[in-house]
Amino acid sequence: MGIFDLFSSGKGKEQEEAAIKEQEAAKEKEIEDVKKAHEELTWPVITRINQINIKDAENELLEETVSSERKDEIGPLIYEDEIETSIIKGLTSQELLFLLTTLEVYHKASPLPDFEKKHRAVYNELLDRIRNANTLFVLYDAGTRYPFIDGGFVNVYFEKELAQKAAALYVKQYRKVIVNEVKVESDTAPSGKGFFDFLYYIGIENLVIDNGAYKARFKRNEIVASVGDWKSDSGAAPVNPALNFTMLDFLSEVTWPVNYEQKTDVLKAKEARMVACIKKGKYIVPMQHEGEVEVLEDGRMKPGKDTKFKFPVYKTKEGKEYLPIYTDGTEFGKKLAGAGWNAAVFKYEDVIRFAKDKDGIRINPEGQGIVIPKERMEAI
Repeated sequence: MGIFDLFSSGKGKEQEEAAIKEQEAAKEKEIEDVKKAHEELTWPVITRINQINIKDAENELLEETVSSERKDEIGPLIYEDEIETSIIKGLTSQELLFLLTTLEVYHKASPLPDFEKKHRAVYNELLDRIRNANTLFVLYDAGTRYPFIDGGFVNVYFEKELAQKAAALYVKQYRKVIVNEVKVESDTAPSGKGFFDFLYYIGIENLVIDNGAYKARFKRNEIVASVGDWKSDSGAAPVNPALNFTMLDFLSEVTWPVNYEQKTDVLKAKEARMVACIKKGKYIVPMQHEGEVEVLEDGRMKPGKDTKFKFPVYKTKEGKEYLPIYTDGTEFGKKLAGAGWNAAVFKYEDVIRFAKDKDGIRINPEGQGIVIPKERMEAI
């Protein structure tokens, strides 16, 4: 190595150190500029559970779940180059959601450096806690006995007490909701699937965690992937996620005893979406038959020329008789009592043919219980 190489090497190192100091100074200035842009902002506070207006709006708010002192400790983390994993994991669920909310609110006001990286780190921790939870607390509709749907979202909570407080807010809005403790991995869904698989089964894809306090929205398929069609013991069973969801969404609205200016239009729109799904659906129908039938690959039954069918009847207190049909294996498992009934899968146009001598059809009698009167069957 020559003398010029020594001088050249030293000069290169000095230039590298100078460049690093320049980058650090630029980073510090960027942070200071962002902090200055945020000077008028205050830490986020808990917002209303939804936008429904009631007379005593102040009572729609839950009490704070993160103290002012903790906010002052947690909030400034948004300006760090990187939020350490150990710090994120040490936060309670509400503190974690407060940090996520703060990142979003402050970034919207003036962009934060490395926002995506910091936001993803906090969000991923939240998803992991949901995935790894043994139990969660979910608001259910007391009428349908399915998860309660509000604006297309289902409410999930980490803590029972918080879920109960949120349920009390909904009761003030004349919603009949109850808090159910659910096992994330359980036998409550078909084929031993877990709770989030069950949500896929009934068409629920949008969830909000800890609504009423610091909260976050997420997609069900961020927790678990779509599971596709599940098989029953008797062969291929249909699944109708979109239909199940539109029925639940319609029932949630039609049974809500509150009138508002656009309610008629909202009901018509929700009913139209439900009807469109009913037309496209495939259904499990309890039946007996005489004569040959061909069972197709998708489970549907193709009758022969002389095949005769016999179907059970769902009778109401008023003396009406309906043909019971089922959207999936879970609902079919609740079928009418009595031995000797088989089942087959039929399209809607087949179903209305079988129900011509009935007062109509009843979809999932022990579930949503949607009734299509005889006069509307063919019109649909």
